[in-house]
Amino acid sequence: MSEISKTREAWEKEIFAGHRWGRFGEKANTESSRLKVLWDVIQPIDDNIRKIIDQIASLEICNWRLEDSIIALCKAIGQKKPTEMSIGHGASMTEKRWQQVWAYYLSLRDWLAVDNNVSCFVLLKACDPEAKIKKHIAEMLGERTELKGLYVERLCLALERWFYVHVPWESAILKGHRAAVEAIESEIRSRDPDNHVLNAMRQDGDGRLIPCSHKAFRRYDIIISSIGCGEWRGTMPMRGTDGFERAEILALYLNPIVAWIEKGQTAHWDSELGNRILELLGKPDNQKIFLASLLVSLLRSHELAARKLAESRQGIEER
Repeated sequence: MSEISKTREAWEKEIFAGHRWGRFGEKANTESSRLKVLWDVIQPIDDNIRKIIDQIASLEICNWRLEDSIIALCKAIGQKKPTEMSIGHGASMTEKRWQQVWAYYLSLRDWLAVDNNVSCFVLLKACDPEAKIKKHIAEMLGERTELKGLYVERLCLALERWFYVHVPWESAILKGHRAAVEAIESEIRSRDPDNHVLNAMRQDGDGRLIPCSHKAFRRYDIIISSIGCGEWRGTMPMRGTDGFERAEILALYLNPIVAWIEKGQTAHWDSELGNRILELLGKPDNQKIFLASLLVSLLRSHELAARKLAESRQGIEER
């Protein structure tokens, strides 16, 4: 770590992060310098402002509660009080969403069971009382085969990883988990030398299966349906438009904030959503302007990246 990096504020480090402006080279320096001017003006800051900064830095485009989180942060900025809503990553997971994740996992375990797995059924019934998810997964997987069973076991291990996400990497439980993954993958390769589905699953990565991702359940379905038909994305081809759609959602929320930053209370928007955002932000002052500018900057980097990724995927489909 360079001496410059060591002296940066936490929000500055987030600007330079590889998943933020860091991927766009010199643009990171430009954004940091612009925000640093606003930052210097508001010194010193209190704990409330610092907590809001931390909450802003916790939000990313991939989060399933992106829109609600932006609204909550606009309200926090307007009131200069941290939002009580849990923002970003695993913190955003609600009980209902966890139940849906467990329903997927338990449905997979139920499908794997070779006999009447009463213990699994009892838990699954609590998470999926109408058996909709169980039926959905069974239809995608189709008739059971030994190879399918190995693939499903591999997916179960990927989901299990997120049930103990805060367990230390070198803990016994994660060492055992990695050993199980290695053993299952070795068995899959021995039975399926081409292992296109496994290769694709590994490229997708367990990290992209994190439950707080807005595409988590679609990714689960892509993997499960691929296992069922024996071909990667055999029944769920790439859409190629997800990045554009996500970027447009961000623009709907960020553009009114930019108007507020630039025009203050004279800003007006031609949508109910935009005017609600302006109302939540309230009367501008230097602290609010910094917070709003940071929120826009961090999420704009994601908007731009989403568009570029979608463009590249669209180009692949057109060739």
